[in-house]
Amino acid sequence: MKSIISVFMIICFAQFGLAQEDFYAKQWVEVQQLENKGLTKSALEKVDSIAERALSDNNASQRIKALLYQSKYALILEENAQLKIISSFKSEIEKSDIVTKRVIENLLATLYWQYFQQNRYRFYNRTNTAEKVDDDFRTWDLQTIYKEIHTYYQRSLQNGLLLQQESLVAYKDIIVFPNKSASLRPTLFDLLSHNALSFYKVYEDLIRPSYAFEIDELSYLSIGDTFMNLNLQSQDSLSLKFNAIKIYQNLLRFHHSESITEAYVDVDIERLNFIYQHHKDDEKTSVLTSTLTTQSENLGTSPLSGLYKFELAKLYQQLGNTYSNISENNEQYRWHLQKAVDICNEVISQFPDSRAAKQCHNLIQQINVPFLKITTESHIPTSTYSKLLVTYKNLDALSFKIYAINETQLIAYSALYNANDQKRFLNNLLATKHWNSALPNEGDYQQHSTEIVVSQLPNSIYIVHAQTKEDDVFATAVMQATNLALVESNEDKKDSFQIIDRTNGQPKVGAIVEMKYKKNSQDRVFTKSFTTDRYGKIYFNKDRSTYRNIYFKIKHNDEEGYFGQYYINRDYNNKPNNDVNYKSFVFTDRSIYRPGQVVYYKGIITQSINDKTSVAPGMQINVALHNVNGEKLSSLQLETNEFGSIKGEFILPNDGLTGQYYIRLQSKDLGYDNTFFSVEEYKRPKFEANFKPVSQLFRVNDTVTVNGEAMAYAGSAITDAKVVYKVIRSVNYPSWYYWRRPFYTATTQEIVHGVTQTNSKGEFFIDFKAIPDSNADRNDLPIFNYEITADITDINGETLTAVSTVQVGYHAMTANIIIDGTINKAEKFKAIAIDTRNLNGEFVGASGNLKIYKLIPPKKPLRPRPWLAPDYQQISEDSFNSMFPNEPYNNEEQLQNWKLGKMVYETTFNTSTSKIITLEKIKKWVSGKYVIELQSEDKFGQPVKAKTYTTVYDPDDKRIADNQLFTIETNKNSYQPNDKATVTFASAAKITITVD
Repeated sequence: MKSIISVFMIICFAQFGLAQEDFYAKQWVEVQQLENKGLTKSALEKVDSIAERALSDNNASQRIKALLYQSKYALILEENAQLKIISSFKSEIEKSDIVTKRVIENLLATLYWQYFQQNRYRFYNRTNTAEKVDDDFRTWDLQTIYKEIHTYYQRSLQNGLLLQQESLVAYKDIIVFPNKSASLRPTLFDLLSHNALSFYKVYEDLIRPSYAFEIDELSYLSIGDTFMNLNLQSQDSLSLKFNAIKIYQNLLRFHHSESITEAYVDVDIERLNFIYQHHKDDEKTSVLTSTLTTQSENLGTSPLSGLYKFELAKLYQQLGNTYSNISENNEQYRWHLQKAVDICNEVISQFPDSRAAKQCHNLIQQINVPFLKITTESHIPTSTYSKLLVTYKNLDALSFKIYAINETQLIAYSALYNANDQKRFLNNLLATKHWNSALPNEGDYQQHSTEIVVSQLPNSIYIVHAQTKEDDVFATAVMQATNLALVESNEDKKDSFQIIDRTNGQPKVGAIVEMKYKKNSQDRVFTKSFTTDRYGKIYFNKDRSTYRNIYFKIKHNDEEGYFGQYYINRDYNNKPNNDVNYKSFVFTDRSIYRPGQVVYYKGIITQSINDKTSVAPGMQINVALHNVNGEKLSSLQLETNEFGSIKGEFILPNDGLTGQYYIRLQSKDLGYDNTFFSVEEYKRPKFEANFKPVSQLFRVNDTVTVNGEAMAYAGSAITDAKVVYKVIRSVNYPSWYYWRRPFYTATTQEIVHGVTQTNSKGEFFIDFKAIPDSNADRNDLPIFNYEITADITDINGETLTAVSTVQVGYHAMTANIIIDGTINKAEKFKAIAIDTRNLNGEFVGASGNLKIYKLIPPKKPLRPRPWLAPDYQQISEDSFNSMFPNEPYNNEEQLQNWKLGKMVYETTFNTSTSKIITLEKIKKWVSGKYVIELQSEDKFGQPVKAKTYTTVYDPDDKRIADNQLFTIETNKNSYQPNDKATVTFASAAKITITVD
């Protein structure tokens, strides 16, 4: 009988469940219809009836769905609905069973979190309040709402065993399931945990105590089996990162079994990415690489191993993307993109239908995205070879076309930004030149550059177009072939424009210049015509108008040139004689005040007429005090005395707002001027805190101890004060390091943080290991700066900050060569100073040798490169020199690339006995550039070197040294009135210069 009754009850329950589902489905259809008609109140009434039915049916899913819809409609129909919604959620929590209670608590935490995100600025601008309105979360401070969110998320994860046994199928009415998400979030425990993680994974710590938790243990990046068994503890129990890690631990423990599931792998990967993102250790990349490799190997032939391999490929992609073809600092990452592609191809081959294979397909597509950019010089000489720089990625060949256009077509094309519009424009033009060029491609998937020769072009404007064979990637650039050049000179009252020959600098006399421009804010285009004078110049007198969008069309004989987008500013001094400018200057007796204090001020009013300034006596001035909200608190009517000055005082309110106040001076002629000052509830410090000088020398990986102290101004020690500290590492190099690495970017790294306290003498000690940057080559003599910041808080809550820096290196000494940038070889003696110091800046004696070499200059004058030499140079050096005789092939115009020539001087030194080396008999030295090199050793035998450059010259030299293109020198660095100045211009090329 019992078994029959049991079977009957099951059958009845199943039928009842189907009936329930059918009933609720119909009801929700009616709700949606009412909502679509805009009948929100009627829809709410229908939802209320559904909620009552769900309560009687004990249908948790429908109760929660009804609660969500009631909240939605309340926001539309009621004022202060937010408070009612929160109250409804809390009421529902009280009368729900354990599982439903946890779901609603999770939803309530999410509501609070969403409200905070939408009103973040308000919470950050509020101070902590001692008394809070418990029922009105809109008035809470940051700490209160954060703790409330944290509390409800933590409550929602209680009774984990029950939640883990609750399938999400029962909540299909209120949950949208993305494709195949059921295998990743199979239970209610998964869903609620990941909802909480959306809060705990945010990058900011909303509350950060002195003992803040940091992700600083490499074991957090260990394999899942090891990580989930770590004993995680922290005094900072409210830390977002700490709670996120705890949730990851619980999820991994829940999903851990002999047979690894996709849910386990998904959580484990998410955990690794989260920790890697927040970890600060230099070794985190190698540890993560090892963990991902181990996890994939442990899974063997399971398709799940592909998910770890994909993450490894993604890590290689991130590292590969840091590579730059113009930097020497990251060559080790050049082939990482290729490694990523190889790993992805392996996954696709092994598990072609897996989720990892799809991810790998997408990653390969990202890595394979082509890139193309072409760069030309804006103007080139007519009928000469030119070149363009091609910057590209994942391309093997390009097809080039060149189109000749006029200035009207140039303006039209310049206004096109859409690629399809540009293509349509070019399709209507006839190409004057076309050719194909192969691009070097070693298969590293990185961005590279190369130069392409463009044959001689006659006088015209051109669009250069480059595209792939498939026409799916293209780029354009505009250049103009003309022997004319335009040089602008700005003066106060006029602008001058000189037209010269681009190849030799000679002025173009009698050139016809047509100038088109817009005036002020008008859209009308004005035109003026000029003819250049004997210096090739035209002049434009400034006035009260602004001239913009200026274009010049220049014609000289058969040569034309077009130059655009110039701007002529107005002449602000071009005013009628009767214009008077007034200006005020206000001075307060201090810059910061406390509430209730007296602000003493003095003001001076000046008047300017025709550039002559004097004081303004007898002016009526209204002086007003305004608070932080701009409200006027007090005002006075004053008259300037014979010296144009006023003075007075304001008493600040005792109970007013703090912040930035201002004094406003206002009159009919002056307008108004504001002078700002701060009003704060500040206290004078009662003690001082500082670090004692570090005299001990340290090397990398040594344990460094720094000693600080906190002493009251009365002379007593500040004992038992809390000291919160952190150590930040940065890297500096000798100056010669940067000559070859102009794009080096320094990075900082937090090494350690912690809490200590002062002893009975007011002292505190901070120990840390001088961990070097593993990316810094010791041969480059890096110096690691460890900045120690300590916040000392006494028992009264007063906090002061002390900062100190310790320099540590592989070497213990630095050497510097001190010499003038130029040496006059006509002088009998020239001194070189050698400065040797330890890393703390203290002098240390050292010995070594010093050599001076004449540098071998280029064989001919070279102009600077228009861009850096490409990393793939396809033009042979002989061909390049033939086509571009005055351009450097490989940045050889840069001084640091000149080779060493004859050694003209060598000596030894010992700074313990003398820091000066005297150069004698340098009269016979060849004028030009020299390099001075120093070699020494520190006390540990570590090589130390220094290098600097100088120029040797003779005032009587008749020829410029080192084939320089152009130099300008004066006979003195400074002059007095009526002194005679001698200016020397020199060039190793045949050029013409204009001197104004």
